[in-house]
Amino acid sequence: MVVAAPDVNVGLVGFGVAGRQHAEALAGATGLRVAAVVETNTRLTTGSLPRLPSWEVLLADPDINLVGLCLPPGGRAALALEALKAGKAVLLEAPPALCEREVDLMVATAERVGRPIGVMLQQRHRLPEAVCSADWSDPSVTATLEVARFRPPAHFRRARWRSDPAAALGGTAAHHAVHYLDLACQLLGDPARMWIAPLRELSRGIDTRVTGVVEFRGGATLSFATTSEAAATTERLHVLGPDGSLSVENGTVSARIGDAEDVWPTLRGPSLRRLVYEDMAEAMRSGRRTRHSGLDDARAVTRILETLRA
Repeated sequence: MVVAAPDVNVGLVGFGVAGRQHAEALAGATGLRVAAVVETNTRLTTGSLPRLPSWEVLLADPDINLVGLCLPPGGRAALALEALKAGKAVLLEAPPALCEREVDLMVATAERVGRPIGVMLQQRHRLPEAVCSADWSDPSVTATLEVARFRPPAHFRRARWRSDPAAALGGTAAHHAVHYLDLACQLLGDPARMWIAPLRELSRGIDTRVTGVVEFRGGATLSFATTSEAAATTERLHVLGPDGSLSVENGTVSARIGDAEDVWPTLRGPSLRRLVYEDMAEAMRSGRRTRHSGLDDARAVTRILETLRA
C-alpha cells in the first residue's frame, strides 16, 4: 500500500510550549506534516524534526507552504505579513495581534495574495453546528464567563517576554481567557462597549486578575472574570437566552435549544489543535475560506484585549 505524501508542509517558528503543542497536534493529522522548525534558542531541542538556521531560510523554502507562528505575540504581525508575501499560508498562535488594525492589515494582505490566514483559537471547534446556527445575539441574552488558572509570579519571569507587556500583550486575560472570550464573541457578536474594574497586576501591563462587562451591538451582555491567582483551575461559559441556554464547562458543551437538549463529548487539546490545522489545510486545497479558524473572525476578541491594554 502506497501512502500519499502530505500536501501541506508546515514550518513551525518557535519551539517553546506552543510550538511543541502544534507539533503534537500535527503528529496525528492527515495530509499535513512538520517539515521544519526555526528556533533560535539553542537550549531547546527539536528532537527528530529538521531545524532550519533562520527565518529567511524558511521563507525561501518552496516546499513549506504553511507557517505556524508560535513566537511571543508582540511582533507576530510583521512576520505574518512577510510569510504571506512569500506565498505561505499562515497560522498565528493566540492572541493573534496587538490591535484590530493589525488584524485588518493581515487579512487584507492574505486576500490580496490568495493565501489563508488563521489563528489557533481552537475552542471554536468545540461548538457543534446546532449551537453555531442558533441565535445568541438577542438583547435579552445574558452570558457569564469564569476562567481561573493558577500561575505563581515566577511563571511570568521564567521567560523574559512574559513580563514584557509589548511582547506578551498582557497576562491572564491575553493568555488564559482569550480562548473563551473569543468563544463568547463567536456567539454574541461584535463588542460595542466595555466596563472594567480596577485590575490586579504583577507589574505594569501584566494582569493577574481582570473583571468586567461587555455589551454587544445586538444588546447581549457578558460579565467575565479571569484570574491567575486562584488555586482552582476552571473555564466556564454560560449563555442564557429566551429560547435556550448553553454551557461550555471545562471543555464539555451542553445546550438546550428550543425543546431539544444535548451534551457533546469533550475533545482534548491536541485533537482541537489538529482540527485547526485540518481546517487550514482544507482552505489551502479548496481556495475557500476556513470554516472556524479564520483570523478575520478574531477582530472581536482583539478589540476586547486592546481595550484592556488601554
